Amino acid sequence: SRSNGAVRYDTDDASRKDMLVEIAFCCRPIYGPPPFLPTSLGAAAPSAPEEIAHHHTVTIPSPGGEPSPLHRIHVRPLLTEDEAAEVLGLARRHAADTRCWDRPDEGRHASYRTVDFAVEDAPDVSEYLLGPDGIGLDGRVFGELSGAYGVDAADMEFLDLDTIDSLELHRDGSLLSFTVLLSPPDDFEAGGTVFDALRDVDATSSAECGGGDPSGSVLKPGGVIRPPRAGYGTLHSGKLLHGGERVTRGQRIVLVGFVDVDERNCRPGCLGEATKEWGRNDVREYFNRRRTSLLERQKAVGGGNQPRWRIKNWRYLPKESSRSSLGKDTLLPPAVLRGIEARASPERIRKLRLRTEDRLLRDILLPSNERGEKEEAFEFGELLEVDNLEGMGITEL
Repeated sequence: SRSNGAVRYDTDDASRKDMLVEIAFCCRPIYGPPPFLPTSLGAAAPSAPEEIAHHHTVTIPSPGGEPSPLHRIHVRPLLTEDEAAEVLGLARRHAADTRCWDRPDEGRHASYRTVDFAVEDAPDVSEYLLGPDGIGLDGRVFGELSGAYGVDAADMEFLDLDTIDSLELHRDGSLLSFTVLLSPPDDFEAGGTVFDALRDVDATSSAECGGGDPSGSVLKPGGVIRPPRAGYGTLHSGKLLHGGERVTRGQRIVLVGFVDVDERNCRPGCLGEATKEWGRNDVREYFNRRRTSLLERQKAVGGGNQPRWRIKNWRYLPKESSRSSLGKDTLLPPAVLRGIEARASPERIRKLRLRTEDRLLRDILLPSNERGEKEEAFEFGELLEVDNLEGMGITEL
């Protein structure tokens, strides 16, 4: 099976300003570990050459209690610099041969133009990363994620990357995600992965980054994480609200991948509850944008600075005959309006989102002793022997 990922770059080229380029790994999920993958945390995880002293860990603040493994963002070497340079060269050659980076799709982002091509469409890139004679990137990634987050590598699978193409703050469809820097840091300025939960963290005082030396920290102001060299990967939960920081000079090319885990590791209903809460906050955010837009239009015609919201949903309100009726075409009372506006303020919405995110990160992974048995995978069309047909509601003829 082939893995999923993407190669992305930003450029300050005047002819392609603010362009983001991604090469997507699009392939089938892996339902079982390759032969060289560890199947338990006790096994040795394959990785790039040992650079343990240069591993960086940044912990997301957890107001709800003790941080879980998913609160931690790990920055560590997954490729050597030579390997990163080789992948970079192969990707650029494929882009030059196909001219796929010359056809930006301006409709996919509000702030950036983007271009994608699937790595499975670039045989040299795919074979180097994932082929039988390649470097075994999937084994390295699964091994590192297994050790970092306490999930058996055999329970991991790559997901299709149709949803990876985003720079605005977003959450991935996968539980775990990674980004590998391919460009040497001297090739660009700014750029990096922004985590909303780290926005207020003082990067200069973080002792977890660079061994307490601020100059060696991977955490930068504004919640941005920048790996120290090409080949380093940033491993994190895809459920963290994150995005891409704008590159101000040069090109930044990264390899991006999304990894989901078997459902036996996850607490049922946990993700559903979180998405409902995030949905409510999305509605509040929409209300806030709508309110601001209407207020600007109102001011433009001399309507004053106080929003004039009229009540329209009459079916849900007291009838006119009721003493509590507000009457037809009535403006929303100022006290009620102030309460609605307070609940829709951007900072309050952010606080609610982070609170839900914190609860999800702490609760979604079950303790190892509470995880069920892994179901045996099978291929479609495979004949299986089934016992107790009557117990399954099936009558044997």
